[in-house]
Amino acid sequence: MTDEERPPTPWLAASDPDPFPAPQELPSGADVVVIGGGLMGVSTAYWIARRGGSVLLLEARRLAWGASGRNAGIFLAGLHAMEDDTVLRKVLSEEGFDPGYRRTGHLALASSAEVWEQFRAEVARRPETATPLHALGRKGCADLLGMPIAPHFAGGRWMPDGHVIQPALLVRGLAAASRRHGARIRTGTRALRLVRDRDAGLRVRTTRGTVRAGHVVYACNTEVTRFCPTLRRFVRPVRGQVLQTSALPPLFAPGMAVDFGSVYWRQAPDGSIVIGGCRSASTSDHADEHLDPPVQEALESFLPGAFAGFPPFEVRRRWAGVMDQTADGKPLIGAVPWGNRQWVIAGFGGHGLPPGIAAGRGLAEAMDTGRRTGLEPAFDPARALPGHQEGKR
Repeated sequence: MTDEERPPTPWLAASDPDPFPAPQELPSGADVVVIGGGLMGVSTAYWIARRGGSVLLLEARRLAWGASGRNAGIFLAGLHAMEDDTVLRKVLSEEGFDPGYRRTGHLALASSAEVWEQFRAEVARRPETATPLHALGRKGCADLLGMPIAPHFAGGRWMPDGHVIQPALLVRGLAAASRRHGARIRTGTRALRLVRDRDAGLRVRTTRGTVRAGHVVYACNTEVTRFCPTLRRFVRPVRGQVLQTSALPPLFAPGMAVDFGSVYWRQAPDGSIVIGGCRSASTSDHADEHLDPPVQEALESFLPGAFAGFPPFEVRRRWAGVMDQTADGKPLIGAVPWGNRQWVIAGFGGHGLPPGIAAGRGLAEAMDTGRRTGLEPAFDPARALPGHQEGKR
């Protein structure tokens, strides 16, 4: 099945027709060429353009076609500063677009007594300066939801400040803002390889021609390993699967999860429920965009098994997506240590929504100021070097 023949995901379908169709002409080059049109690539291009840089973004398919348009849109800020949503709110206000960013709260149900104790311990050690987090018993969870929960749930973790967002609309709104600031965006243009000229200049060969680049940013999920083979042992693909139900009566006001995200779901404004996870049901080692039937069966049966009397529904759409998981669970943000004027922003492992805007800003600042890392040294891509890892043991 070709990219054009693949059915669009619900998030992508929400903004059809494509507002960024592939144009005919390809610019000769730019100061910065960004490879990848997901949240990280578009965010980086946006901040480079806002700082006055000449930037060209290349996307092989459509913007937000990969992981950025295939997740459920649950936005949970952690304790790291780059996950604070202040920057996101400021950008949305300044650029004047609405990707459906809403405060709904988030409830995670503990599937066992062990997880329930982990939840309680997490709440107990929560810093006073952090957003509130509460441990709720079984009755508290049922009361909050207004429905009974299955007996195997021992309690839950309630985050009043949990949010949801329509991720593809976030990417496309940010891309439109990037274009207003001078960024050039070329979809339907797959980057094939990086070539060095004799004068040490960089050229990116694509399916539609070759472009010159002062700097290159790899913001292409697991595809980063194609351009940076050294990362193959450090970044691995992980497949996630999702389905969308038919429209149902209002059932879930907050975003929802089991444990630490083994299952996650939310009810969209049209009444459909978007639910993902259940990776433990997989019988396949493949990590691509093809569906794994046992996972889909587990997703389809989860809600009726978790909530007695759950109304019948039909499955409207099913899809899969690939996440880029690093060996240490931290993203890669900064200069590629083995490649001059090459940068990487990848490895968010399915948790890219909260830090996406700030991560792109941090990388753009690092490029502009000459620092090797964006945001903090812990995300330095140099730690992916085999010798570096061995030296840390």
